[in-house]
Amino acid sequence: MTMERLEKIFGNTAYVKIILLFYNSGYFDNMTGIANAVNLSPSTVRKVVSDLIEAGILSETKSAKSRVIMINENSPYSEALFNFITFINSVHSTDGKKGIGEIIEKRYEIYRRREK
Repeated sequence: MTMERLEKIFGNTAYVKIILLFYNSGYFDNMTGIANAVNLSPSTVRKVVSDLIEAGILSETKSAKSRVIMINENSPYSEALFNFITFINSVHSTDGKKGIGEIIEKRYEIYRRREK
């Protein structure tokens, strides 16, 4: 239910999936990992992540070997967005069903196990 509510508000499933993934996981060091976790193509993930970085929701740090994508903790937009998602999840969790955060977190754990 949370996913449907957020899709109605934000309008694009790819953006919602990636925002919720970062909400639950914090950071990633490769686009393939993000793509696999949310079941989207790497090209879609690159575009969405690029847009979210441009909007100030996510930030990136480049090191010698990798590009780390994370929540932009200095952005008032990120804070407001993630507070909103927390609120939506708390409203949803009162009906006894799993929140979307739990579902994505479980999917990500399964992906990580397969990757090893």
